[in-house]
Amino acid sequence: MIVRRQAWRAVGAAALLAMATANCTVGSGSASSGPAPASSGSASGSSTAVAVPALTEAQAQEIFERYVRENAAADEKGDTEAIAHVEGGQLLEESRAEARLHQADGTKDTPVQYVRPTFLIPQQGAGQPAPQSFAVLSKTEGRESDRSSTLHYFTRGADGEWKAVLATWAVTEAATTTPSTPPNPTPSPESTVRVVRPEVLPPPARGASGGVELSPAAAADAGVCGRYAQYLSFAPPTGKRDSPDFEQGDFTSGLVDFFNGWDAKELVRNLSFRPVDNGLPVFRLQDGGSLVACTLDGTFHTQGRTPANWIAPGADTSALLGGTARKWADIQETWSVSAVVEVPPGGGPATVFATNAYQATKLSVKGVEWK
Repeated sequence: MIVRRQAWRAVGAAALLAMATANCTVGSGSASSGPAPASSGSASGSSTAVAVPALTEAQAQEIFERYVRENAAADEKGDTEAIAHVEGGQLLEESRAEARLHQADGTKDTPVQYVRPTFLIPQQGAGQPAPQSFAVLSKTEGRESDRSSTLHYFTRGADGEWKAVLATWAVTEAATTTPSTPPNPTPSPESTVRVVRPEVLPPPARGASGGVELSPAAAADAGVCGRYAQYLSFAPPTGKRDSPDFEQGDFTSGLVDFFNGWDAKELVRNLSFRPVDNGLPVFRLQDGGSLVACTLDGTFHTQGRTPANWIAPGADTSALLGGTARKWADIQETWSVSAVVEVPPGGGPATVFATNAYQATKLSVKGVEWK
């Protein structure tokens, strides 16, 4: 599953992003029990209704454990049809794409066990319908001290089945040591490692019952995904690092610099992104901001300027094109990109806490050979 395409490790104040492949299993007894229904009362017998999640933490834990258990079993067998029982949307397409890449490479996933889950269940008022989505932050067994966490989102379909629809990451704990300066990124589309220094995701704002508060401006907040897609759409080296919509950082201005480094005089390259409406909840954070999980569809298009300027693709792209040494005139990759963004209260530049755009999941690759 899905933490496979990007391993994250926060060391000191820097996070190491690298290609990795992993199945998922969950540790038994690692989650806390669900919250009891909350109520309040006074000595006089009067009571005040307190909003409680209609979806309990115990129920969310059961959904999460079923997902990682069945997903791991499906991955072990390479059974993408079984994965479809517990994944949906863009996440399912990513898993299918990763399975194709494993098949092309002749590789297999390595099991990962998730522990210490923290559930983000939307807070609902009395009489409101049960949440149709929730999120989970968890750790990887053996790396519990890592400052980053895996972030899964789940939604309930019209058939009542819960499925994971997004898996990404964020740094959730502050550094305890003074950071050193990270090295510059390798300006290559096929680089597998990038050292970055992410911001720490603020904790969610929870109501009296323990449910996470929702943003009152969720629809407007979600518009940040479209702005991020537009910001990352350009032909290297014409990307503009400065934007009124985003704070500068490794996942904004640094990422634009990285993509601009792909410029080559023999080739024409173009990046184009659009947001996917994933319908996920927009949570409030304790600092007053709104947490938005974005999913983007991307296209990376490369053309040789002349017949003498053929394209030599990297390892993954080459494997998906058949693995033979050929001279390519045109290569088009379709990507899936996730991002974790905070929209500040009252507007202003947003902060991107994490993205896998440095090594996006390749959903498909098409190529045209020189004739």
